[in-house]
Amino acid sequence: MKYLIIGTGGTGGCIGGYLESSGKDVTFIARGAQLKAIKKNGLIVHSTLKGEINMKNVKVFDGYEEFGKFDVIFLCVKGYSLEGTISTIKKASHEKTIVIPILNALNAEEKLSKVLNGIIVLDGCIYVGGYISAPGEITQTIKIFRVVFGARENTNVDMNLLYKVQLDLEEAGIDGVVSDNIRRDIFKKFSFTSAYAATGAYYDASAGEFQNDGECRKMFVLLLKELQKIAIVLNINLDTDFVDENLVILGGFSSDTTASMQKDIKKGKSSEKDELIFNIVNIAEKYDIDLPNYKKIAKYFGYSKSPMKTRS
Repeated sequence: MKYLIIGTGGTGGCIGGYLESSGKDVTFIARGAQLKAIKKNGLIVHSTLKGEINMKNVKVFDGYEEFGKFDVIFLCVKGYSLEGTISTIKKASHEKTIVIPILNALNAEEKLSKVLNGIIVLDGCIYVGGYISAPGEITQTIKIFRVVFGARENTNVDMNLLYKVQLDLEEAGIDGVVSDNIRRDIFKKFSFTSAYAATGAYYDASAGEFQNDGECRKMFVLLLKELQKIAIVLNINLDTDFVDENLVILGGFSSDTTASMQKDIKKGKSSEKDELIFNIVNIAEKYDIDLPNYKKIAKYFGYSKSPMKTRS
């Protein structure tokens, strides 16, 4: 199968790098210094699981020129960049292409399905730590690497194709999971990222400060408990000990790990605070739920009732 990775940052670089290094047919979309470096020197992934992955002659494009059709598209961009990928997805898709968004958002599949008529859009999430450590280089920071994906209700998809993707991921060294309840699994992953990023940005703290008892860990847990209220109004059955499960995931992070949203805010760049913080407060207001800690953090980062106007 032919894979297209849209967004060669920490997430897309890890997925595509692992697939490429295992002999799969992978093409990357990148921009700016990342594109230039990969074209010149290839892609390097400093992997916690495989060691140094150094790939030469990588197929990489900026998304505007012609680059063919693909069977599977992994969409690995920030939520605020979603709209800008639509034309690339349409150009790269054939009648059986499946699109798997790997975003920090609860409704990426819904947004994409509205504008990608005739293209099969699944939903997905990822458990991995990675970031661009230099142009053309990705550093993976934790030993967990899991990609969960699946179809929402009433999506007509060939399940054999999903299992082929799962097998390719596993052959590449990635824990691939075809979800039987992707709405639940998306919410669980989103919840960890949201609570972790919100707490880290608010306190300007790294994972080590969450892993030990103290103010950061307390806030992280309080936010997770508030997210449980959101799950109830959205009719999502979390089916596990939600807080403990997320604390176990947290324990797998290196002590200096920080969320990408936190990094972006510190650098004054566009960030995912709309998707990861403000959207939760919007849902709480819609259903009249009291989330004092999310509201406090949202207010600190400039929340208003028109969050799309308040991006960093």
